[in-house]
Formats: sequence, C-alpha cells, structure tokens
Amino acid sequence: MPDQQDKEPILIPKPTLDRLKLYHRLLNEIEQKHISSEEMAQKIGTTAEQVRKDLTYLKTTGKPKVGYNVETLRQELEELFGVKKTTKVILVGAGHLGSALVNYPGFANYGIEIVAIFDNDPKKVGMFIGELSILPMKDIGRVVKRFGVEIGIICVPKESAQEVAEILVSKGIKGIWNFAPTRLIVPDDVFVVDEDMTQSLLTLKHFLEMKKQKMQESQHNSEKA
Repeated sequence: MPDQQDKEPILIPKPTLDRLKLYHRLLNEIEQKHISSEEMAQKIGTTAEQVRKDLTYLKTTGKPKVGYNVETLRQELEELFGVKKTTKVILVGAGHLGSALVNYPGFANYGIEIVAIFDNDPKKVGMFIGELSILPMKDIGRVVKRFGVEIGIICVPKESAQEVAEILVSKGIKGIWNFAPTRLIVPDDVFVVDEDMTQSLLTLKHFLEMKKQKMQESQHNSEKA
C-alpha cells in the first residue's frame, strides 16, 4: 500500500520551479543519454550544488560518475509540468499582442491549446485570427463550460484588466496569465502570473546601464594609472 505521504503534493518554491523549467528546456535540446549536475549548471548559469538541491524535489536520482538519465529526468519534468496533458486556454483581447499569442506555434509543444479569443469591440467580433473567430465577451461562460477551460490570458489595456479578470473568475477560470501592466485583485484560490514586458525591459536597461558604468569606471581608472 503506497505511503500516504506520497499522495500529498509537494510544494516547490517558485525559484526552484523556475530553474526546473530551465532544466526541462535544456533536456529537450540535448541528445546525450546522461548529464551531470556540473554540466547542467554550466549550461544554465548556476552551480552544481544548486542543481542537485533542485532535483531533490524529483524522484529521479543521479549516479556518481554517470549523472542523470536524460530521458527519465525529462519525462518526470514533463509529468510535473503537465506537458503531455492538453490544457485548454482562452484569451481576451484581440489586439496585436493577443493575435501574436494566438498564432504562436510553440504552445503546442507544452500541451497548451488556445480554444477561443474574445473581444468587446463589435467591429472585431466575427473576424478571424488564424483559425479562431473572435467571439463576444458574453460567450465566455459557454466556451469555458464546453471545453473545461481553467486558464485565461488577459491582453487588454490596464484600465479594463480588473473587469476582465472578474468576468473570467465568475465563469470558473482558476488561472490567469496577465499581460496588462496592473495588479489584479482575485480570490485566494485563483492563481495569477503577471507578464509585465515593460518592467522586463526596464530591468534589461538597468543591467546594460550598470555594465556601461563599470566599463567607463574601468577605462577611467586605466587612464589615471
């Protein structure tokens, strides 16, 4: 009889979960049979100790002087992230970003299928993005129920994002991928992942500026010497 503890889900810290995603991507890119923690660490920019610590959350273990079985580790990570299970998703906001996401072919590799796109602009309703016809907002509940959708993507202006989030939650959505630059207020049992591209660009600009300053300081010190 299996241990009761094995039935309980393990809560993985977000930083570890983020690194496990990187390991999964790495394992998909290599063809070798085994890989060491040192090699994984080098390829994703961390330490071997960190890799081994992260992988203790999995059942797969490595062997001394051999490493981890790539296929076994990849399969366990795919099970962890539900890659082989198709997840139905809806998207709200048929603008440039929403259209780009609907047309992105890479989602299929991770078991993600966008089944419907919605917009509140009557002029857009009925138009096609790829193979999907843009639907009116009033049809969200019907689509969610029909496909068993649990995830919604928000690609609307920040002024409309909270209202859209409330509509999605009221129709049974339990996970929101939010591209609007605003913080959403949702019930505790609803998960929100914010994708703020502006903040990401600001972070990138900050690191580039810091690098320039260090180069200028180094050059200045060199000239003084």
